[in-house]
Amino acid sequence: MSRYPELLLETCAGGGARFDAGMLYFSPQIWCSDDTDAIERLKIQHGTSLCYPCSAIGAHVSDCPNHTVGRVTPFSTRGHAALAGTFGYELDVTRIPEEDKAQIPGQIADYRKYGELVRNGDFYRLGDPFNDSHWDAWLFAAKDGSEALLSCFQILARPNRRSRRVKLRGLDPGACYYEESAPERHYSGAYLMNCGINIGGLWGDFQSRLFHFIKCEE
Repeated sequence: MSRYPELLLETCAGGGARFDAGMLYFSPQIWCSDDTDAIERLKIQHGTSLCYPCSAIGAHVSDCPNHTVGRVTPFSTRGHAALAGTFGYELDVTRIPEEDKAQIPGQIADYRKYGELVRNGDFYRLGDPFNDSHWDAWLFAAKDGSEALLSCFQILARPNRRSRRVKLRGLDPGACYYEESAPERHYSGAYLMNCGINIGGLWGDFQSRLFHFIKCEE
């Protein structure tokens, strides 16, 4: 590696033991799993993140129906799941629906916008897909408390459930925050971490949303 310092490598072990900590000496990222289904990845990436940083987890937006389980998930959900890793595409862009293709520029913009936060922020697992088959959530918080990115997933929809309340982590309790899509609403960090926010607007299975919280200027 000293001869080619600008060369980016992604390692990959065989079988099920894909992650080898020793290989991170030679490469900053490892392909997490050939199972690229976004819903399967909630468990895979959750478990991998217990021992390895998200910046090392190879994660891609792949084609549907997924080649491992045959599941069809929204293109946006696939993008949100892959955003919590190295992010990339594993599909033929000339053969996907036009509505999916149209989302690619926005997903790449999100990766460039949040990439630094994902690589260097503190990661919090707010849900547990191993014990709750209906939802999952995770959050990346800047170490200085200046911003946080919340990712929420509705795995399986349930009747008569309008919203879910999620409590954030890693914020400055005494600071003021706003969510980027609704800058007129302000919340204290203490409120967001102790009371949380309602996650609504998710209709159907395999849906997801991103929320970007930004610290108010003094």
